Amino acid sequence: MAPTQTGDDGRDPQGTRLEDAIDRRLRGIDSDRYRENTATVLRELAAWLRTHRDVETVEAVDDDDCRRWVQAYLHDRVVDEAHPLTFDTDRDFSAASAHTYYNIARAFFSWCVDGEQLLATNPMQPDRVKDELPEDTEEVEQGQQFWSADAREALLRYVDTEAHNALDDETREHERAFRDRAIAYLLADTGARGAELFAVSGDSDRNGIQWRDLGDGAIRVLGKSRDRETVQFPPTTRKKVDRYRRVLEPASEDWPVIPTADATSKYRAVRQTLADREFNAEEIETILDNAADIDEVLREYDVAPPALTTEGARRVMRQLCEDAGLAVDGEYLKPHGGRRGLGHRAYTELSAEDAQNILRHRSIETTHASYTEANTSDLSEDVDDLLYGDDSA
Repeated sequence: MAPTQTGDDGRDPQGTRLEDAIDRRLRGIDSDRYRENTATVLRELAAWLRTHRDVETVEAVDDDDCRRWVQAYLHDRVVDEAHPLTFDTDRDFSAASAHTYYNIARAFFSWCVDGEQLLATNPMQPDRVKDELPEDTEEVEQGQQFWSADAREALLRYVDTEAHNALDDETREHERAFRDRAIAYLLADTGARGAELFAVSGDSDRNGIQWRDLGDGAIRVLGKSRDRETVQFPPTTRKKVDRYRRVLEPASEDWPVIPTADATSKYRAVRQTLADREFNAEEIETILDNAADIDEVLREYDVAPPALTTEGARRVMRQLCEDAGLAVDGEYLKPHGGRRGLGHRAYTELSAEDAQNILRHRSIETTHASYTEANTSDLSEDVDDLLYGDDSA
């Protein structure tokens, strides 16, 4: 066998074999149990990439490969453990196990980026990959961002000001200001997850809340367990959303509360809906050509536009925080942080049971696990004041 050719930096110009990188990674893990679990996951991943994606080197792995692995190898193997007769322990996963597999794979590629500098970015990290994971209904939310009371109030104050300033503006900026305010208040005050409020790409069941889902004090959502659930809808929040409705003027109750602003998606929806109503292609194009804009067609023909996606909501929040100069630990206020911020305030200012009900956790243990650390941190300040008072400075 001819010797392997290497570049000036000592690396194989053809790339680093996944198996070689995995072996190096395993040698750097001290814990026997974690090393064993990591070896199982990474070797199964390497075999799948080689067999199904014709990928054998670290450098050749991209986010599409990772997305397909999550879809086919993790998501499609998850079954309901509550029905043991259909659960094959040698083949099938629980949702929690699928998340564990993903986290180990993501950590490996982070090591490839930061430790070995084999990759510029982590292909397992993008939202389009993570969004393919199955839902873990008991996933604990420790370590995730939550909006502080100050950050929440600053955000809501900003969107209120922007909406007020847009009152005399009849352009699309007028509608966008009220839309952004509705998004901020829904995330801050309802405790709903982003995937319950907005559409999820690739999941036909998650197409965003519609106006018919809004009640006087509750919003019906498709919960994490894929059952219909209700989340609280405080009167102040309802008032802000109702004001946006008067600006939006949806043609029917079936319209999404937060529609996409993407024109391409709207055109696609019109063509598909009218085709389903047996308009021929020529008739559809004539309608589109004669309209002043696509929104006119949506209203005239009562075609509901697609909802804003979770990715779109993240972009909105990122832009709002950039414009307002807001951040939590150096990052923009992420959609899920609103839910966690509400849960934290309920846990510390009301009770664990109230927080459980607001967040719709199945068990009080999940609520405790999510917020005990933050609550203990707050208690540390109280204890310091108790023991040292003004002398603590």
